[in-house]
Amino acid sequence: MDFMLNVIERSLGAKILLVLFITVTLVITAIVSLSMSGITNQMLGDMKTNSRDLSNAIYASIKYPMKIGNSEVVEKQLLALKERVTDMEVFIIDSNQKVSFSCHEDMRGSDLSDHLANAEIQAALKNSFEKETVLDNSFEDILHDQRHFVHIRSVLNEQACYRCHGSEKKLRGAIVVRRSIEENYAAITAIRNSNIVISLLGISAIILIVYVMMSQLVSTPVSKLANDIQHLPEKISKHVGFALPEVKRKDEIGSLRDTFNQMAVELDEKTRSIEKTSDKLARANKELEAFAYSVSHDLRAPLRNIDGFSKILIDEFSDTLDARAQHYLNRVRNGTQRMAALIDDMLTFSRIGRTELVSKRIDSSALISRILAGNSHEIETRRLRVTVGELPCIEGDPMLVESMMSNLISNAMKFTRKAENPTITIGFDEQKKAFFIRDNGIGFDMQYHDKIYQVFQRLHLLEEYEGTGIGLSIARRVIERHGGKMWAEAKPDQGASFYMQLPISKEA
Repeated sequence: MDFMLNVIERSLGAKILLVLFITVTLVITAIVSLSMSGITNQMLGDMKTNSRDLSNAIYASIKYPMKIGNSEVVEKQLLALKERVTDMEVFIIDSNQKVSFSCHEDMRGSDLSDHLANAEIQAALKNSFEKETVLDNSFEDILHDQRHFVHIRSVLNEQACYRCHGSEKKLRGAIVVRRSIEENYAAITAIRNSNIVISLLGISAIILIVYVMMSQLVSTPVSKLANDIQHLPEKISKHVGFALPEVKRKDEIGSLRDTFNQMAVELDEKTRSIEKTSDKLARANKELEAFAYSVSHDLRAPLRNIDGFSKILIDEFSDTLDARAQHYLNRVRNGTQRMAALIDDMLTFSRIGRTELVSKRIDSSALISRILAGNSHEIETRRLRVTVGELPCIEGDPMLVESMMSNLISNAMKFTRKAENPTITIGFDEQKKAFFIRDNGIGFDMQYHDKIYQVFQRLHLLEEYEGTGIGLSIARRVIERHGGKMWAEAKPDQGASFYMQLPISKEA
């Protein structure tokens, strides 16, 4: 069963065959059922007519002998009728449903109920005699597992019968004709079986013909197209040339094949173009990286000279330099150190986009503990209150994730310097599925939310808070490299919360 379901699920031809089989079977079953119903109704109608005619003929033949009370003639005629029509039985009953005459001598004087099983017949006779209504109707009866057709015709009490039966009653009795219908039903069954066999053969032939046609017109072309689609990426990636079949059909399958051919050609051309662009981009990145390192090296050397000579002037000639000169030299040193930090941050920012991620399972709690331990001196000196909640493990690059977390924690520590009771909370929001670092520092206006992630964009003066203005840009890029998302919620002078969605480790 599972194998058949699997075949039907995977094969278009099998689905078509199943639908076709069900449809044709239902149609032919309906046709056979209606045909058999019509045949059965026609047979019963013919038997009803024949039984009525036979009842009338019997009544006509025994009417006169019954008028004159000649019972012997009535019995002889019934026995003669039995010899001619062997599958028929006749009962002439009185108003008490007693058998007065019959084709079988031993049945005379018995109750009609002994020879009929259908209670509906007896009820109809009883109602007819009690209400003196004429009965001329047919019934089906099953006696000893044999089906019979029973017709009942009331016998009227005519004037000629008054001398024997009196004139009080309208009905003298009834003629009951019973005929076996087993042969008729056997014939219907034979016709039904013959129709079923012919229908099965017809269904098989129709399904086979249609299946062959559908295979040639639909299944085979679609399978070939599916195979071409499956192997197209491999052929394009391996630069293997492929010949596209000529489209000769103008129907939907032909349109589908033509569309695929056009798509394959365009995809191959675009792939070649992308590969060329990728090669150019790779060379440009290498040249840019070499240029960046070269520039950083060339810039660092004069910066070190400027910073070094400025320090020498301050240290060795401080006695001869007035306060203004020393202030200027300190500003020069601060500028060179800031520029060196900018160069380092720019290199870090550019490397994040090119560095290949080394994904590992990271213990978030241990990572945060390590970062806080590195800042323990400032935390103790400033009496920072740091709360760390339960944190799930992360799947990511350990170096990049630690750099990002360290950057955000340093920001929180920096911007809480003016808070009376500086507090930092680190945790995981189950509803938002994100880590968060929350502080009660200076915060910011949410209209500048996107601006804080831009390189070198600052919301505060350098004299107020140090930094290059690139830390949040680096943090956001690290998170995006991991397929995550970063956002913030803040209010001026009410602190800020930074949220980070990172891949959660599925390992226990």
